[in-house]
Amino acid sequence: MNKLVYPAFVATAIVSSAFTLVNNSDLFKVKEEAYSVKLVSKKFEGVFKGLKSEIHFNESNLSESKITASIDASSVNTGNGMRNKHARQGLDTDKFQNVTFVSTSIAKSGNGYEASGRLTIKDVTKDIKLPFTFTKNAEGGVFAGSFTVKPAEYNVTKSGTPETIEIQLNIPVTK
Repeated sequence: MNKLVYPAFVATAIVSSAFTLVNNSDLFKVKEEAYSVKLVSKKFEGVFKGLKSEIHFNESNLSESKITASIDASSVNTGNGMRNKHARQGLDTDKFQNVTFVSTSIAKSGNGYEASGRLTIKDVTKDIKLPFTFTKNAEGGVFAGSFTVKPAEYNVTKSGTPETIEIQLNIPVTK
């Protein structure tokens, strides 16, 4: 019996590894305490925390690049407790804990890049374009970009919600 266990284990390991090979040479990890996800409107500014992401980015092979990210919606902080409470109510954070983005493609655009993808806020998912730059450095680099959302298009209709909010991203990463 033992003579069969070892070869079966080796065969299983080899077959399993064939399905789990991933190219991690283009995988970037977010510097946890260094990133910023800012909200900017005419009425207020704020930040989100709790970023979780998987960033595969290769400047010479953009077709294989992919960004998946989520942010903890309840982490919104505008510096005003009442406004934070209203923002959480508008985002319905008891029911919808995360705001997510999943890229469908990444392409060169002018002096930077553009990630096309699906942004989900609450129960609404919309296609968006997220322009960004990538600046290499010795540790990895920095992804930076911004885009504008209309909260009402995502069923964020709490009284006092601005018509538009700019989301500004500054994401330092390491390899």
